[in-house]
Amino acid sequence: MIKGLYIHIPFCEHICTYCDFAKMVANDQLKEDYMQALVREIEYYSDLTEKAETIYIGGGTPSCLDHSLLEAFLYELSTNVNLSKIKEFNFEVNPSDVNQDFLKILKKYHVSRISMGVQALEPSLLKFLGRTHTIEDVFKAVELLQESGIEYNLDFLYAVPGQTKEMLLKDLEYIQKFNPHHISYYSLIVEDKTILNYWINNHKVTDFPDDIARDYADIIDQRLKELGYHKYEVSNYAKPGFESKHNLIYWDLEEYLGVGLNASSQYNYIRMKNPKGLREYIEGTKKHALNMHLLEDYNPKLELILMGLRKTSGINLEYYKSRVRNDVFEVYPILKKHLDNNLLEIKDGFLKLTEEGMYLANQVYLDII
Repeated sequence: MIKGLYIHIPFCEHICTYCDFAKMVANDQLKEDYMQALVREIEYYSDLTEKAETIYIGGGTPSCLDHSLLEAFLYELSTNVNLSKIKEFNFEVNPSDVNQDFLKILKKYHVSRISMGVQALEPSLLKFLGRTHTIEDVFKAVELLQESGIEYNLDFLYAVPGQTKEMLLKDLEYIQKFNPHHISYYSLIVEDKTILNYWINNHKVTDFPDDIARDYADIIDQRLKELGYHKYEVSNYAKPGFESKHNLIYWDLEEYLGVGLNASSQYNYIRMKNPKGLREYIEGTKKHALNMHLLEDYNPKLELILMGLRKTSGINLEYYKSRVRNDVFEVYPILKKHLDNNLLEIKDGFLKLTEEGMYLANQVYLDII
């Protein structure tokens, strides 16, 4: 059963230096053509999404859409999915796009959670990352979110080249002031096809030192714990009861459907991905939708471990056995070695990474991939 629906909107007003997601700057006509293609694909799958519990609209920057185009799309979505029954409806936004009219549209269509990409609040870091918002934009957006009553998550980055400890601590002070329901705090990863990777490879920028990145991670963990946030996944922290229902579908290896450019789906024991090319995707939706999908490797025995260990609670060993009909240590006996070296532990029937293992998880993963 499809539990989660992901909808990808690839458009941005500006391309950030670190981003490798499927995204682009596009004209109004191309945006309209794409949104119509999204509707066609959603209509095609309406029988699969009727019992969906969560929706996540991400990108790109979904909030950069013209309000009339956004509302027209949400209306079409509402005719295919009963939005009032969705347990969590998440929408990604940039701070500079948040205003009362925008929030009014989202509330009209039962959006219950907003994920806002702050990334940093130091002006020099925002410029380096290619972000177009200012600290004033963030303050204004947070104030409007709090007034709206919509649950909200703030995305932050650490280990950004040029980021000092003082900058990190200042961001954590702002988090205390904002008091969001949820925090996603990601270590900046240098992806291949990004401006940042080009800068580093051409010695224009020095990559962030691993040892300092680990120190920053410790500071974040400790401070957010003091502020009442529970770390439930390697990069995600929530106030009690505000964990992301949609992301837990991925981490628990439940079934989900992805629509839109380059979006992935996983159901009926297969994984498939939509085209990366915009025109190929748009034309594909005009034909039989399955013709445009590429099948990808899917190994539940492995992925239950890789995804489950991302959660601080770890892998329910009985659940694993019921899903794959084998004990985890029968499938991957080499994992026993990491119990001995204290990267893994078993607690209350769950196999989980230790605190040390959280930082050295790749040593575990490399043994089983």
